Amino acid sequence: MIRKSIGFVFLTLAAVTLRANEGTLSVSPAVVMLQGNVGQSTTQTLTIMNATTLPLSFDMVAKDVVVRDGRRTLVNAGQLAGSVANTAVFSPKSVTVAPGEKRTVEVTVTIPANPVARGVIAMFQGTTKLQSKGMQVTASLGTLLTFALSDNAMAGASPLVVKPPTAASNLSVAQRLSNDGSEPLLAQGMLAIVNQTGTLVAKQAMTPRRLLPGEKVGMSAEYGGELAAGRYRALVTYVLQNNKTVTSSAEFDVR
Repeated sequence: MIRKSIGFVFLTLAAVTLRANEGTLSVSPAVVMLQGNVGQSTTQTLTIMNATTLPLSFDMVAKDVVVRDGRRTLVNAGQLAGSVANTAVFSPKSVTVAPGEKRTVEVTVTIPANPVARGVIAMFQGTTKLQSKGMQVTASLGTLLTFALSDNAMAGASPLVVKPPTAASNLSVAQRLSNDGSEPLLAQGMLAIVNQTGTLVAKQAMTPRRLLPGEKVGMSAEYGGELAAGRYRALVTYVLQNNKTVTSSAEFDVR
């Protein structure tokens, strides 16, 4: 069996807010990281919570997640050669969730030979029609499952851009992070600020991000503390799940 690893809330699909008087709809877990080999299967339990005032019905659907031009795209099961989503088996295949109720669904997926996608959305696809701004809509949400077949997690970063603090704004840093390897990765970033003598004067954790192969995302951090006038260096380090690191830096002045 594929082994289950840690997951962080990450998808906007993981929670849907309906009209203010109707509450929210959520699914857990939001993300599951898996590692295994071709031909292996895994079964995951998904839980949907209906905190709205309406009974809602869903069909269970799997879609492959691929990256095109650096961004994620959902592809219907079976449209790609080596579709992981096409192997998905749900039990049950549809559910109706009453207000205030939780329901669970099991999904089993198998890694095919030469999988094109390294991510699958196991989706509660809404079938209940809702009114929103005069239109009929449905609410769908799901869990992202990512699959790693090796430890080849690699990332690259663009030059670090630093905006020094001013009387009206905090110090901020920004750059683009890319998944340059063949496997999904989890990048945990840390901003460190050192003075001219190399002494660490401040640090700030960054929001962890998960990237599929080929994906690119913007990374940023702010530091709201006081810095005395002088010259500094900002260093940003990302630690990947295989303990590889990516580091970049840039100098800046505080006046």
